[in-house]
Amino acid sequence: MKAIKLASVFAVTAVAAAVSTATFAADAIITGEAGVEYVMTKDGTDELDGTDLGELELHVDTGIVYAELEFKTTGDDEGTDINMEKLYVKQGAVSFGRFDGTVATGSFMGMDEIYGGVDLVTSDDTDNTGIRYKVTPELTLAVESTPSTGAEDSDIGVAASYVMDFGGFKAGISGGAVGDANAANIGLQTVAGPATLSLNYGTGSAGVNGDTDVSKMTASVALAATDALTLTLEYSQDMETDGEPSATYFIGEYVSGDLTYYVKNYAGDTTEATIDAGAERTIVGVKTFF
Repeated sequence: MKAIKLASVFAVTAVAAAVSTATFAADAIITGEAGVEYVMTKDGTDELDGTDLGELELHVDTGIVYAELEFKTTGDDEGTDINMEKLYVKQGAVSFGRFDGTVATGSFMGMDEIYGGVDLVTSDDTDNTGIRYKVTPELTLAVESTPSTGAEDSDIGVAASYVMDFGGFKAGISGGAVGDANAANIGLQTVAGPATLSLNYGTGSAGVNGDTDVSKMTASVALAATDALTLTLEYSQDMETDGEPSATYFIGEYVSGDLTYYVKNYAGDTTEATIDAGAERTIVGVKTFF
């Protein structure tokens, strides 16, 4: 998680003022998950892991301030990470503060375990702080910022997302620019009986000078085989990297009572820094949500 950078004095002052003068409009909501899973990597190194599936999330909404705090196990004995996932002030259709994700990828639809759209990236990305204006339920405009680094000051850019439900299908376009970097994404989704089909394409230029071309495609299908069984498959391809690496991600989930049994499989040669990309593996586990 990145620290708040854009308009930090403005945001922190506004949050403090709102908290000090507002009556909490709702009780805090606590959600989470717990479970155990068995990981089998491609090189044959099996790993019994019973700690990663432990998470608590605290959601607080005063009507003016929204906060989302995450407590997550690290895998170490009694190890815990505490992260502020979201913290923003709301005033009508405008909100500002720390968000989780960028408006530039708002048109992405379907499974996003490998790619979640082409982001706005200079030396860092804009999944950080900003100001958002929800013009309509379909259209969101945003000012976003990259964190400052030792070699670069924070860049401020703009992003927009428009997603429309046409009844039989949904379609969307999103993108933006920051510094010399830019991104554009389109997404389509339709439902055919028990299956939900999604197709996404993103392109742009990344880097401090915008000199790195980015082009990614991803398609996914989620099949509700029964009320209890869901099968989801994602196929993604990086079309700007030599060899155009591709990968698949499969998830099968079966719900029985309060428990969800699942199997996940990542296979491919993409280098995207997701939890399983770059290391082919199969995961079998059981979890519950609360």
